[in-house]
This record gives sequence, C-alpha cells and structure tokens, in this order.
Amino acid sequence: MELRHIETFLKIAELRSFTRAADELCITQPTVSKQIVDLERFFDVRLIDRTKRTVTLTKAGEILLEYAVDIVNLKKDTIEAIASFRGLRKGKMTLGASTIPGIYIMPRLLCTFKERYAGISFELIISDTKDILDRMENGLLDIGIVGAKSDTNKVDFKKLVDDTIIFIAPPDHPGTMTLAELMDHPVIARERGSGTRNTLEAALAKVRGVRKGGLTVIAELSDNEAIKRAVMNGMGMAYISRIAAAAEIDAGTLREVSVQGLPEIKRSLFTITRRGKTILPQVKVLMEIIDKWRRDEKA
Repeated sequence: MELRHIETFLKIAELRSFTRAADELCITQPTVSKQIVDLERFFDVRLIDRTKRTVTLTKAGEILLEYAVDIVNLKKDTIEAIASFRGLRKGKMTLGASTIPGIYIMPRLLCTFKERYAGISFELIISDTKDILDRMENGLLDIGIVGAKSDTNKVDFKKLVDDTIIFIAPPDHPGTMTLAELMDHPVIARERGSGTRNTLEAALAKVRGVRKGGLTVIAELSDNEAIKRAVMNGMGMAYISRIAAAAEIDAGTLREVSVQGLPEIKRSLFTITRRGKTILPQVKVLMEIIDKWRRDEKA
C-alpha cells in the first residue's frame, strides 16, 4: 500500500464518483479503479460498493475514512514542518476562532507573530464554536480559540482567559433592572451554535424565576458589531461578551445593565489543538505568543 492509494480513496469518498476522482487527481479512471482494488487486497476487505449510479462506503470503508484523513494530514504537516525547519522562513498555518476571540483577540496576536515571522502565511477562519470544533476534529485546523469545551476525545483544550456575558442597552438606560423585567424586555440574541448563547442559556436554566422558554427574543444576529449597532438604534437589549462591548461601554455609547437576581455569568476561552496531530514549528511559536498574552492579561 502506498500513500497515493489512500489519497485516491479519500477523493472517491469525498466525490462519490470514480470518474470525478480521476479528473481531480489527473489520472485515468482505470488507474483509480486499480488503486482501490490494490487497497482492498491489502486490507483483505471490501471498502467501496459501486453500482452504475452510486458509490458508497462499506462499514470497513467508513473506518478507513476516519484514519485516512489523519494519514493525509500527517503528510501535509510533515512537509510543512520540514520546509519551515530552517529558521521559520516560510510555511503556512490554518487557524480557527469563534467570534469573540476571532475578532477581538486573535488579530493582535497574529500581528505580533507577523512582525517576527513575515514569511509565514496564515488563514484565519472565524465561525461559531461548534463549527470550529468540528473543523479541528476533522484535522482542518492547526490551532484555534473557542468559547466553550466539548466532550470530544479528539481535541486538547487549554484555558486562555475568562470572559463575562453581560446585558447591554442604549446609554439612556438606568443601568439596572429586575429579572422579571428582563424576561419581558425585547432581547437580541446570538445565533444557535454560538458559545455566548450556549453559556447564557445554560446559566439561565439554573436561575429561579426564569420562565420556560427564557428571554423574549426578537431577533437572532451572528455578528457582535451588528448586535451593538442594533442596541444603539433602540431595537432592544442584548447579551454579549464583555470583551466585545468594552470599548463602547467605556466610550458611553452603550450601557452595561445589572440584572437583580441574575448571578454573574462567566465562561472561559480555550486554545485548542488536534489531539495526536503533529504541532508545526510556526504553531508552537504562535502558542508561545498566546501564552505571553495570557500572562500579561492576568498581570
């Protein structure tokens, strides 16, 4: 068995077509078919069921698929690690972050990194916590920062910093209200899958006086800047990360609202890496920059 057999198998699993796989790999269809036959002979089991119209993986094929992704990613990581061995002059990283760290933390860390290692390129993917964790589990990211842990056994988590979920209102709001008043007040929510939303809903579920169904949600927005603008324009109150709203609160364009009867809602942000995946030299350097930033924040 050779690595190209695994790469061909992966491409068929992705496209569900021998013909399309051959086109993308720039080889002939008979070559694709022969590589799959060789692979099945090597494992002594059928991996793919093929008819005139469909291509499906057998149970053994599904098992191989899970390991094949890691095998091909290991090849990529090895090539990049060797290429960047000589002084980190060149290389690439793929980073992921949930919304809060992606917009308000990661850019300053990457700026510091880029000043030191201008030859390293990177791609930063900003999405919700669930999507970033899914990408990390599938080996698509080198490092990430998210707003919640999960019970996955494929990802390593390291606490980065604490964050607080707060309620915000326009600056003319008195700044305090009861829990009952909050329940009846129009609230702008984050989208489903958001770590901020998950943290808030988990906290509210433990508070006496919160009715079934929770807050009076009038809109769901996936962008914190849009949420802040909506609140400033009088659409309603909103909950948000204090990190995301700190500048506006300090400037007086938004007001933090204290809700009587609601305890402080804290959560931790975590750096994440794929368990068992080789950590590239450039990723190790970025992790050192992140650790220094974390220590400075605590000081």
